[in-house]
Amino acid sequence: MARRLRIFFATDIHGSDVCFRKFVNAADFYGAKVLILGGDITGKTITPIIRVKEGEWRVKFLGEVIQVHGEKRLKEVTGRIGEVGSYPLVLTSKEYEDYQAEPAGVAAVFDRLMHDSVVRWVRLAEERLRGKDVEIYVQPGNDDTYAIDDALRGSDVVVNPDGKVLEVAGRHEMLSLGLANMTPWQCPRDVSEEELASRLARLGDQVHRPELAIYNIHAPPFGTGLDLAPRLDETLTPVLGPGGRPEMIPVGSRAVLEVIGARQPLLGLHGHIHESKAFARIGSTLAMNPGSEYQEGILRGLLLELDGDRVRDYLFVHG
Repeated sequence: MARRLRIFFATDIHGSDVCFRKFVNAADFYGAKVLILGGDITGKTITPIIRVKEGEWRVKFLGEVIQVHGEKRLKEVTGRIGEVGSYPLVLTSKEYEDYQAEPAGVAAVFDRLMHDSVVRWVRLAEERLRGKDVEIYVQPGNDDTYAIDDALRGSDVVVNPDGKVLEVAGRHEMLSLGLANMTPWQCPRDVSEEELASRLARLGDQVHRPELAIYNIHAPPFGTGLDLAPRLDETLTPVLGPGGRPEMIPVGSRAVLEVIGARQPLLGLHGHIHESKAFARIGSTLAMNPGSEYQEGILRGLLLELDGDRVRDYLFVHG
């Protein structure tokens, strides 16, 4: 009789320290033996903290200008900034002016902050999970620059599965790909549908038993309800429909839809579209997107129980 396997899947935490801590803690909290973080792990912004004088700083955070007095308060503020997925950066007024005048310098600092953050996360996971009967997989997504890849190498606890087919818990092959179809923002790992199809075909050929396979693909399959996002105009502003609500359209990948339809894995785990928490059947495949609320410090995830060749149970969770 096959042993049941409990998996916790989350995605799109975009630099939120609190969400990553919750992700790691899901092993104990939910009794999960496999943790999978499906992509878009780095933050989108830097929050400058300007040193006014000794022991005093000023920062604009969440629309409010905050005067910070003392090292203890500074630590509290930087911690709060990290919780919502931004990177705190303490600067003098002169350094801040210099960065504003040199975009290339800002990009280099951004890369360093993202890399260092992922290094800290890997160390945290190692401290919490080393020696436990838990597997943890963390892959980049389309929004993540290649500056972080080095931080995901060399750990004996955290595995980057991106672009590979790996065996999970000795029972299931997991095909992973963090790329996505092109977006209006031309993210670092956006590619054409043709390239996605080619990559997925090569990886799919490495899977020996697709009926037991997990497809951990950041981009959701097109037109399945896992990929609904606001329609944007030429200025990237959401188009409003009746009642003043954003008009929602499918923006997922046709290549992902086609490969799942043709190869019929057991399970498809996806992210990328934060507002599209949903599940769908594509033939015999159960495809799912837990959505994301990282800016609120809320970790949305999926708790799955696999029993041999079937998904015995699943639950959308958040906290």
